Amino acid sequence: MAYYWPQYGVAIEVDDDPYLLPFDEEAFPDTAVYHVTTDVICDPESFSALAHHIARIHDIELPHDFDELIYSRPSTFARVYTTKDAA
Repeated sequence: MAYYWPQYGVAIEVDDDPYLLPFDEEAFPDTAVYHVTTDVICDPESFSALAHHIARIHDIELPHDFDELIYSRPSTFARVYTTKDAA
């Protein structure tokens, strides 16, 4: 399944990930689904831009050190995709 945060009504679907099932938009019609690629998820600058975009649209407050965390270490998503690529 796509990455889904029901409390915010947001899902991220990684279109080029063959391991993730598509998000069931019919079952959750009030959810905003953002379609991205693994390149976006694994690049800190692109991931940060995506997160800030989603947060701004959905009035979500990101942690004050969000960008510092993104740039200081690979995101959880990046670690997942790096592991998949190595397998």
